[in-house]
Amino acid sequence: MKIIDKKGKLFGVINIIDLLVLILLLFAIVGGAKRLMSKPQLSEGVKKAVVTYEVSEIRTVSVENIVVGEKIYHYDKGAYIGEIVDKKVEPYKEKIEKPDGTWGFEEVPEKYNVIIKIEGDIKESPEFYSFGGEQTRVGIQYRMKTKRAAFFGTCLGIDIKE
Repeated sequence: MKIIDKKGKLFGVINIIDLLVLILLLFAIVGGAKRLMSKPQLSEGVKKAVVTYEVSEIRTVSVENIVVGEKIYHYDKGAYIGEIVDKKVEPYKEKIEKPDGTWGFEEVPEKYNVIIKIEGDIKESPEFYSFGGEQTRVGIQYRMKTKRAAFFGTCLGIDIKE
Protein backbone atom coordinates (compact mmCIF):
# COMPACT_ATOMS: atom_id res chain seq x y z
CA MET A 1 0.00 0.00 0.00
CA LYS A 2 1.38 3.38 -1.05
CA ILE A 3 1.27 6.49 1.13
CA ILE A 4 -0.18 8.65 -1.67
CA ASP A 5 -2.17 6.81 -4.37
CA LYS A 6 -2.81 7.79 -8.02
CA LYS A 7 -5.80 9.98 -7.05
CA GLY A 8 -3.66 12.04 -4.66
CA LYS A 9 -5.23 10.60 -1.52
CA LEU A 10 -3.26 9.92 1.64
CA PHE A 11 -3.49 6.17 2.44
CA GLY A 12 -6.39 6.06 -0.04
CA VAL A 13 -8.66 7.89 2.45
CA ILE A 14 -8.28 11.70 2.30
CA ASN A 15 -6.91 14.17 -0.21
CA ILE A 16 -3.65 15.80 1.00
CA ILE A 17 -4.92 19.35 0.35
CA ASP A 18 -8.08 18.61 2.35
CA LEU A 19 -5.89 17.31 5.18
CA LEU A 20 -3.83 20.53 5.24
CA VAL A 21 -7.02 22.63 5.33
CA LEU A 22 -8.36 20.53 8.23
CA ILE A 23 -5.10 20.92 10.17
CA LEU A 24 -5.15 24.73 9.66
CA LEU A 25 -8.79 24.86 10.74
CA LEU A 26 -8.01 22.78 13.84
CA PHE A 27 -5.16 25.14 14.82
CA ALA A 28 -7.45 28.15 14.35
CA ILE A 29 -10.18 26.63 16.54
CA VAL A 30 -7.73 25.60 19.29
CA GLY A 31 -6.00 29.02 19.23
CA GLY A 32 -9.33 30.89 19.36
CA ALA A 33 -10.63 28.73 22.21
CA LYS A 34 -7.39 29.22 24.15
CA ARG A 35 -7.60 32.99 23.70
CA LEU A 36 -11.25 33.12 24.78
CA MET A 37 -10.65 30.96 27.85
CA SER A 38 -7.62 32.91 29.11
CA LYS A 39 -8.26 35.49 31.81
CA PRO A 40 -7.23 39.09 31.12
CA GLN A 41 -4.25 40.37 33.03
CA LEU A 42 -5.49 42.31 36.01
CA SER A 43 -3.85 45.49 37.15
CA GLU A 44 -1.99 45.29 40.41
CA GLY A 45 -3.98 48.07 41.99
CA VAL A 46 -5.07 51.65 42.07
CA LYS A 47 -2.90 54.19 43.85
CA LYS A 48 -2.93 57.94 44.27
CA ALA A 49 -0.44 59.83 42.10
CA VAL A 50 0.57 63.33 41.13
CA VAL A 51 1.39 63.60 37.43
CA THR A 52 3.14 66.71 36.11
CA TYR A 53 2.31 68.09 32.66
CA GLU A 54 3.72 70.96 30.63
CA VAL A 55 1.29 72.97 28.51
CA SER A 56 3.41 74.88 25.98
CA GLU A 57 2.96 78.06 23.99
CA ILE A 58 -0.52 79.04 25.16
CA ARG A 59 -2.19 82.44 25.27
CA THR A 60 -3.00 84.54 28.33
CA VAL A 61 -6.71 83.67 28.20
CA SER A 62 -5.91 79.94 28.39
CA VAL A 63 -3.49 80.47 31.29
CA GLU A 64 -6.18 82.33 33.23
CA ASN A 65 -8.67 79.50 32.64
CA ILE A 66 -6.43 76.75 34.04
CA VAL A 67 -7.52 76.96 37.67
CA VAL A 68 -6.09 75.11 40.69
CA GLY A 69 -8.77 72.92 42.26
CA GLU A 70 -10.65 72.34 39.01
CA LYS A 71 -11.39 68.83 37.73
CA ILE A 72 -9.67 67.76 34.53
CA TYR A 73 -10.84 65.24 31.91
CA HIS A 74 -9.51 63.42 28.85
CA TYR A 75 -10.55 65.52 25.84
CA ASP A 76 -11.69 62.75 23.47
CA LYS A 77 -13.05 60.14 25.90
CA GLY A 78 -14.36 62.43 28.61
CA ALA A 79 -12.79 60.18 31.26
CA TYR A 80 -12.03 61.81 34.60
CA ILE A 81 -8.28 62.26 35.10
CA GLY A 82 -8.04 64.09 38.40
CA GLU A 83 -7.81 67.52 39.99
CA ILE A 84 -5.33 70.31 39.33
CA VAL A 85 -3.35 70.77 42.55
CA ASP A 86 -0.60 73.14 41.40
CA LYS A 87 0.06 75.56 38.54
CA LYS A 88 3.28 77.35 37.63
CA VAL A 89 3.35 79.90 34.79
CA GLU A 90 6.55 80.71 32.88
CA PRO A 91 7.03 82.98 29.87
CA TYR A 92 7.40 81.13 26.58
CA LYS A 93 10.85 81.58 25.05
CA GLU A 94 11.78 81.01 21.43
CA LYS A 95 15.27 80.44 20.03
CA ILE A 96 16.33 83.32 17.78
CA GLU A 97 19.44 84.48 16.00
CA LYS A 98 20.75 87.77 17.35
CA PRO A 99 22.17 90.53 15.12
CA ASP A 100 25.72 89.58 16.15
CA GLY A 101 25.25 86.05 14.76
CA THR A 102 24.83 84.26 18.10
CA TRP A 103 21.77 82.32 19.15
CA GLY A 104 19.72 82.93 22.25
CA PHE A 105 16.26 82.62 23.76
CA GLU A 106 13.87 85.53 23.86
CA GLU A 107 10.44 85.78 25.47
CA VAL A 108 7.46 85.82 23.13
CA PRO A 109 4.79 88.34 24.21
CA GLU A 110 1.39 86.91 25.17
CA LYS A 111 2.67 83.28 25.10
CA TYR A 112 3.31 81.13 28.15
CA ASN A 113 4.34 77.67 29.32
CA VAL A 114 2.29 76.30 32.21
CA ILE A 115 3.43 73.44 34.45
CA ILE A 116 0.41 71.78 36.09
CA LYS A 117 0.28 69.00 38.64
CA ILE A 118 -2.74 66.74 38.57
CA GLU A 119 -3.65 64.46 41.46
CA GLY A 120 -5.71 61.39 40.64
CA ASP A 121 -5.93 57.61 40.65
CA ILE A 122 -3.30 55.72 38.68
CA LYS A 123 -3.55 52.05 37.77
CA GLU A 124 -0.32 50.12 37.69
CA SER A 125 0.20 47.03 35.56
CA PRO A 126 3.47 45.25 34.78
CA GLU A 127 3.76 47.03 31.40
CA PHE A 128 2.46 50.58 31.99
CA TYR A 129 0.65 53.13 34.16
CA SER A 130 -2.91 54.09 33.30
CA PHE A 131 -3.98 57.62 34.27
CA GLY A 132 -7.44 58.74 33.23
CA GLY A 133 -7.96 55.55 31.24
CA GLU A 134 -4.92 56.14 29.01
CA GLN A 135 -1.41 54.69 29.10
CA THR A 136 0.80 57.36 30.61
CA ARG A 137 4.55 57.70 30.25
CA VAL A 138 6.95 60.61 30.51
CA GLY A 139 7.06 62.36 27.13
CA ILE A 140 3.56 61.41 25.99
CA GLN A 141 1.35 64.27 24.83
CA TYR A 142 -2.15 64.15 26.21
CA ARG A 143 -5.17 66.26 25.21
CA MET A 144 -7.08 67.45 28.26
CA LYS A 145 -9.99 69.70 29.11
CA THR A 146 -11.48 71.43 32.11
CA LYS A 147 -14.79 73.17 32.43
CA ARG A 148 -13.16 76.33 31.06
CA ALA A 149 -10.30 75.31 28.71
CA ALA A 150 -8.90 72.60 26.44
CA PHE A 151 -5.20 72.05 25.78
CA PHE A 152 -2.39 69.60 25.03
CA GLY A 153 -0.06 68.65 27.87
CA THR A 154 3.21 66.71 27.76
CA CYS A 155 3.88 64.42 30.72
CA LEU A 156 7.02 65.49 32.60
CA GLY A 157 6.84 63.21 35.63
CA ILE A 158 4.85 60.63 37.56
CA ASP A 159 4.99 60.67 41.37
CA ILE A 160 3.16 57.71 42.93
CA LYS A 161 2.12 58.09 46.55
CA GLU A 162 2.54 54.98 48.68
